Amino acid sequence: MAPHDDNRREFHPAVSISSWLIVMLAIELAAPSQLWWLAPAALALLTQGAAARRFARLMWKARWLWLALLVLYAWTVPGTLLWPSDYSPTREGLDAGLVRIARLVLMLAALARLLSEFTPTQLAGGLYLLAKPFAVLGLDRRALAVRLALTLEQLEHPVKGRKWLDELQAPLRMSEGPEEMRMSVAEAGVKDALVLLLALALLCAVLARLTA
Repeated sequence: MAPHDDNRREFHPAVSISSWLIVMLAIELAAPSQLWWLAPAALALLTQGAAARRFARLMWKARWLWLALLVLYAWTVPGTLLWPSDYSPTREGLDAGLVRIARLVLMLAALARLLSEFTPTQLAGGLYLLAKPFAVLGLDRRALAVRLALTLEQLEHPVKGRKWLDELQAPLRMSEGPEEMRMSVAEAGVKDALVLLLALALLCAVLARLTA
């Protein structure tokens, strides 16, 4: 798979995926007090209309996850009861649940920007390049990239009118997709280097405040 410029977007997919992974690590390692100054950075990623719309869809699809997380933390983390009852949630549990939700919301904002920036085929091409070091371990990175592209395409264009229970009960079907897939990846540029440096700077800032 040689680099190609026909399918060029604003950023390089492999660099953007690497930057996204670094940002995910920074969000996960950040102290609760640091999440407040990470929020403006997440909002900046959603200034693009397509990213904001995708973020709204992701938030809606995860609506039951937010409720489940809040309930799980509120009633399982020991601490001060909100009211005198064996069935009362704890203040510490609610705080922990809200912090976990805040981390996931920030992660979804970064993911929404990544998914809106590239097509499924471009993301698969970026993963193909990133998986090169693992080829020595026997990883078939071509198959991995193709499967990712087909999965993302299926998520982008789901079968309408079919409920999830019907999907589970339906017989196993072969994935429908093109017999041949061409993945074009452009050369990295100055903007890609700046994005990667910003992601690394964010991670360093989080680690610096943690060790301070």
